[in-house]
Amino acid sequence: MKIRHLIILAASLLLLPATLWAQTVVLVHGFQGNGMDWRKQGVTPVLQQYGWVDGGNVVMTPQGVYNLTPPGVKPERIFYTVELPPRAPIMLQTYWLNTYLQHLYEQRQEPLTLVGHSAGGLVARAWLVSANSVPVNALVTLATPHVGTPSADLASLATDTPMGFFTEMMGFGKWSGDADDLYDDMRVEKPGRFLYWLNHQRHPAIRYVSVVRDNQIRPDRFDFVVPNYSQDMNNTFALLGKSEYWTVQNSHFLGIRDGYVLARILAR
Repeated sequence: MKIRHLIILAASLLLLPATLWAQTVVLVHGFQGNGMDWRKQGVTPVLQQYGWVDGGNVVMTPQGVYNLTPPGVKPERIFYTVELPPRAPIMLQTYWLNTYLQHLYEQRQEPLTLVGHSAGGLVARAWLVSANSVPVNALVTLATPHVGTPSADLASLATDTPMGFFTEMMGFGKWSGDADDLYDDMRVEKPGRFLYWLNHQRHPAIRYVSVVRDNQIRPDRFDFVVPNYSQDMNNTFALLGKSEYWTVQNSHFLGIRDGYVLARILAR
């Protein structure tokens, strides 16, 4: 009888992650993006095919956090998107994210799963090591520059030199102006820079998943914004060997394929 009870207990423990994990997902957009990008680029429609409910796009107002389309009932599996100031420094975006996560946790009363695209992955990871005010069970990042990107170094250079004039002429005005601090935050990791600080902080013991762009088969989908090695959290000092590694054939930007790989990740 005791052996039978042990077998039942072991089976229940094996089933526990499948029943409790990833019930509330918060999707964090990247640089130049917004919460609706997850829907426009086809990510969330795929999640809905797999039974996830769209909880709405949560925004910040002078009166506080507001959700234009809250779900009428409390579904078992739900995702939300949030609106961050997309050109603000990482830590300022982290402050906004903290407010959103506290609001959503009050609604759901269960651990959250964070999914960040590009700079949104850095915002989520910075929140984990600096605020971490509500329970979180996982962080999934897509095409995130965990150890920096030369594109940010170039952008920082362009904003501080006459190169900025030429980038405007070439149609790269988005790389200049009011995002100087954000570019600095995403520069290639070196002592004294933001990513060096972030990558040497103690991270909580949760599930980490790095979704990396696979460019070998389809060079036309090459990620020109963030190098492949930078998208892998295993290449950071703090998370060496602690992150799952998934690949998806895509450019830097969100796409339908991200929805399918994300559905598989959340189902594990």
